[in-house]
Order: sequence, then C-alpha cells, then structure tokens
Amino acid sequence: MSKIPDWQIRPYREGDESQIFELWKAAYPERQLVWEPWFRWWHWMYKENSLGFTIWLAEHKGKIVGQYAIVHILMNINGRNTVCAQSLNTLTHPEYRRQGMFETLAKTVFKEAYNKGIHIIYGFPNEKSYPGFVNKLNWFDIASLPYMYKTLNWEVILRKRTGNKFVLKLGALSLKIYSNVFHRISKAPFVSGLIIRQASSFDERINEFWDRVSSQFPIAVTKNKDYLQWRYVSVPDKDYYIYLAEKAGGICGYIVLGYLQQEYKKIALIYDFLTESEAIARCLLQKITGRCQSDSVDQILCFREVRKDHYSKAFSRGGSIPLPFGQVLKFIAYSSASNISNEFLQNPQNWLIQIGDSDQPKIDE
Repeated sequence: MSKIPDWQIRPYREGDESQIFELWKAAYPERQLVWEPWFRWWHWMYKENSLGFTIWLAEHKGKIVGQYAIVHILMNINGRNTVCAQSLNTLTHPEYRRQGMFETLAKTVFKEAYNKGIHIIYGFPNEKSYPGFVNKLNWFDIASLPYMYKTLNWEVILRKRTGNKFVLKLGALSLKIYSNVFHRISKAPFVSGLIIRQASSFDERINEFWDRVSSQFPIAVTKNKDYLQWRYVSVPDKDYYIYLAEKAGGICGYIVLGYLQQEYKKIALIYDFLTESEAIARCLLQKITGRCQSDSVDQILCFREVRKDHYSKAFSRGGSIPLPFGQVLKFIAYSSASNISNEFLQNPQNWLIQIGDSDQPKIDE
C-alpha cells in the first residue's frame, strides 16, 4: 500500500450514475465512452434486472474513485433455483490504485450479499484483476474457457498476417483443404416435424422447455423467459438473432446469435445455445451457418464446451475446431455456502457456461 488511504466507502445512491460514468471514462480512456448509450446499457444491466444488484463505491472529497458491483442472477443448482450473483465492472480510478480499494470494496459487497442470502458469486476476470480475486479474496478457479471457431472466409482471417496476395490465397486454400479433410462437416440429420424459425422474443413455452432440459446441468443460470427476455430482447443498442427449434407446437431448442465487427473481420458469436438432443443442435447450427454466410460473416465463435455432451459433438460435426493459441476466458467463483461444497462448484463438468453468461466476450484481434 503506497499511502494511508483517505477515501471512504458507501453503498450506491440514486443519482450516482453521472459520477460512475466519469469513473468509467477515467478507467477506460481508450473506449471513448458516450453518456447516452452508456447510461442506457447501465440502466438495463442494473435497474432492469428484476433480481436486483449490489454496488459499493469509494469516494474521496465528493468524487467517486472506485466501484465493486454484482448483479443478482437466478441459478439452477442441483434442480433448485438459487439466487446467486455475477461480479462485474470492478473499477478503480488510475490515481487511486494500489491502496487496497479493490479488496475493501469487494469484502463489503460479499458481506452484504451474504446478509441477503446470496452465497455464490461467479465472474470472468481479466488478466489484471484475476490475481486479486484468487490471491486476496479466496476465489477459486473453475475453468479457462477457450473458443471454438468455424471459419467461413480463410482469406479474410489470414489478411492480417500477410499482405502478399499469392501467400494469402495459397494459405487460404491450404487451410480450407485441411479443415475439410481433418474436420469434415457432417450434414445435419433429418428430424421429423422439426421447424426452425427466427423469433423476435421468447414466449411462455421457453419455461416448459427449460424445465425439461435443466436436469442436464448440475449448475446453470436459470434460462427461463424472464432471464432470456432481459438478456437478449430488452438490452439496448445491441441486436441479437434468436432462432427457435419447434416440434409439435413446443420448443425443443434455441440459439442466440450476435455479430461483432472487428477491423478486418466480421465475427458471429453464439451467445446462448440449448437443445433437447444432438440432432436438433446440429440442425440449429446448420441454420445459423447459412444465415452467417448470407450476412458475409468470416468466422463463427462459441465457447469450447468443458462438458463432454451432445453440444460438443454438434460443434465438432458442424466443422468447429478449437482456436489454436487463442485467448481464453477465466471463469472463477466465490462461495460462502455451507450446504454446497467447493469441490462440487470447482468441477467444470458441473457447469453450463456460455458466452452470454459473461458480461462481455474478450476476443483476440
């Protein structure tokens, strides 16, 4: 600790948003944040979350200089709905770092969460914050989540690596042949009575579907209508594409797709994906692959499944392969629960984790 801190901490109060925004700008000067879209996102993330949130702030001479925040999330743990939380948006003003602010705010939030009956908190820390969580706050590792990718345009992907047109075309052709030979794409099977259509929202049938498939996963965010509508439909300034698989009038699977435009390529991210079977999963993947080709997408990305189940098989048979030497996303948790063992929580095979469960994807350029 470089000096005796003279800041104080307090809980969030209505009207703090403008100063929190200034803290964001100081912490992330490279993002060139604009108030209106930032506030729309902030209001959605915290105020429109029906289960609530907890934010504690550090203040110095009337100025907010630090924040620790969690949003409350309903999770299905061994078949029982349990209010947990996701840790996100941890911020310290650059002029106040290395003063113990992060640790002080975090422990205060954990204590309040405990008093509210929230005993499990999970998060996806970046490289800078990860040591603080694990070494100072007793968080534990669950998994390092790599990406799977399906490349639709090898030439665009290689363009950043070389400007030589001959090398570019030769490399693209070689990789396409390699992919076709060693990661052969299997055509999706025919499923009698299956209808796949794009939808603008989720209806009540999704609750019945979730009740049927949730037993596949010992630990998962509860993917009911309220959560999915909040996460993918009411979110501002972001377009998600929802595809429903239907049979006999009911839902038997869904996939949520979103696009990310980088400087040299267009990426499609599979944010959320649940089905009753591998066959339906492959049909949905085939459907969105066609959509991506029509929209000139260069690469499709999803989390590589830590579980060995029909999703992993569907991705592999659809031509997706692990991203070599790619960035991974750390997934960690904190628990004060007396009735759930850390060994159970630390086992990655118990978890369903998707890109949409994180606050935002971190993709290599």
